[in-house]
Amino acid sequence: MLKSKYIGLAMSAVLVGSLAARADIVSTIQGAASGTTVQCSGTYTVGQRITVPSGVTVKGPATFVFTTGANADGFYVPSGNHNVTLQSLTVQGANHGIMIYGYSCSIQSCIAQYNYNSGIEIIGSASKNNTINNCQSKGNADSSGGNADGFAAKNGTSTGNKITNCDAHQNSDDGWDLYSASSPIVVSGCKSYNNGYYNGKKGNGDGFKMGGSGYSASHSFTSCTAYSNTAGDTGDGFDSNNNGAKLYLTTCRSYSNKQKDRLVNCQLTNCTMQQ
Repeated sequence: MLKSKYIGLAMSAVLVGSLAARADIVSTIQGAASGTTVQCSGTYTVGQRITVPSGVTVKGPATFVFTTGANADGFYVPSGNHNVTLQSLTVQGANHGIMIYGYSCSIQSCIAQYNYNSGIEIIGSASKNNTINNCQSKGNADSSGGNADGFAAKNGTSTGNKITNCDAHQNSDDGWDLYSASSPIVVSGCKSYNNGYYNGKKGNGDGFKMGGSGYSASHSFTSCTAYSNTAGDTGDGFDSNNNGAKLYLTTCRSYSNKQKDRLVNCQLTNCTMQQ
């Protein structure tokens, strides 16, 4: 039989490998040991960034309302941390909702909304083998409108990163932006729509921005759809954006965007694109 003990937090209990918290959620998560699941429920109002230790799972359903605005990210995994799982969390009101510098992390069934920069981002050379699955990123807008994407992989991200079955919509800039990802990102089963404008802020508004000049990485997109991206400055469904590497699109669709797709050096397999 598992033994439980109570700690000095109101309405909090520690079980073997599991921790349920209500009172001081920041200290609870940041002080959790590897192998611990922090079980959350309801709504938490948080005034600082939450740094998640290696091997810790934060599991909802729960909503985290950050009051930091553009001054601090919401959930943060530094480059030395790994095997973090965030599951069934809604994150809003932060700079980046979820910011992953670390590796072998899993972001599952989360919603990043109404943040002041990109909703969910993997970043830096240590960020490898991360999976973002079944997530939604919406209504994120920065002060200029040109930076807040739904999902982003930037600043030399490393190998093995995957984004699957996710939706991005109503973000001030792009749905997906892989501008400075230096290793291939695998994107599958994802949708991007109604991007390019939110809350008075306007950006490019591309559905899937597939890299950028100076960063050659052969990203792949399978069964992804971009549509109704019309409110931004450019509004391509899929945009190779001067990526020097070959890009692979399989069973993808693009329609009803502001302008046709930019598909330089792309290999298309069973795709229906906007030309």
